[in-house]
Amino acid sequence: MATEASQELKLLFTLFDVDNSGTLTRAELKELLQSPDPDGPSVSEKEVDEYLKLADTDNSGDISMDEFVAFINNNVPQGTYGLKSIFRTIDTSGDGVVEKDEFEQVKKTKTNLNQNLINIFEKKFQNNETSEITYEQFVEGANEYYNSLNKN
Repeated sequence: MATEASQELKLLFTLFDVDNSGTLTRAELKELLQSPDPDGPSVSEKEVDEYLKLADTDNSGDISMDEFVAFINNNVPQGTYGLKSIFRTIDTSGDGVVEKDEFEQVKKTKTNLNQNLINIFEKKFQNNETSEITYEQFVEGANEYYNSLNKN
């Protein structure tokens, strides 16, 4: 189970490493902290600084994947941040699948969606005749994205 959780954290990290630098910048960290509820209260600059200070153990100014995984495993209740919570944000109907129309509506209303996340869903919709994506298919898409980055 720990290996599966660590893999999910690596996928989560990769989704928010928008510039593909291998680290989370302060701005990317802020987007990640806001991700469970993009329309919820904003994360304050002070909160972002506090998280950065706690997670950035080598004081480089950003967070490596190893620092991120260690920080989340040691400090954040399981399930608070993760692919499931992101999927639930997109699955506005709560039926366990994201329909193409539902996704398009979410894109219009939640204008701060992560571009990597949008790309994963759009790619899965291109390869899916039913125009529905399950959580498992979303995770598969995130894995495909993660693996494509690690081949370069």
